[in-house]
Amino acid sequence: MNKNSKRNEAGVKDATIKCAECGSENVTTSDEQYNFPYYVGDDSVELTACVPIRICTDCGFRYLDKTAEQFCHDAICEHLGVMKPIQIKALRDYFRLTQAEFSKITKIGEATLSRWERGIVIQNEAYNNYLYLLGLEGNLQKIRERGKSTEPMVSNVERPKQPKFRELDVNEEVLQRKGNFKLRRV
Repeated sequence: MNKNSKRNEAGVKDATIKCAECGSENVTTSDEQYNFPYYVGDDSVELTACVPIRICTDCGFRYLDKTAEQFCHDAICEHLGVMKPIQIKALRDYFRLTQAEFSKITKIGEATLSRWERGIVIQNEAYNNYLYLLGLEGNLQKIRERGKSTEPMVSNVERPKQPKFRELDVNEEVLQRKGNFKLRRV
């Protein structure tokens, strides 16, 4: 073990971690259940995630860092029923595409995709469904081919029929009825 690494309470070596309070490198890690609120007002819920808690052995300060935030973000994604950042990146990696290539094919903005993969924002349900469908066999290839085509999009869904109005034959009888109908003020 080199001088810049520490072992946590479970004996697992940590990379160099400095205390957020005193700057000491004598920091251990303890995995603990962490409860946190998600959302505000009447829609607020309390979520739980198992996160690494950093503990400074010099000053006793306990804190959460970026790693803990990622675990909390994953718990929020699970609560919302959407893909986690690592799953979105894995989908893109499965197709061996860069963010730019994936964005060009799917028309999802490259910056948006980057934010989803880094856990900065969470995709809405519509985009989550789109990502799910892209992961199904052949769908990304269909989107890729559609993007190259100049033909109008054809769907298997039947188009709704336009309502038809009956035609009136304008004849002498219709004209006479028209003359008999008068509007009155009420």
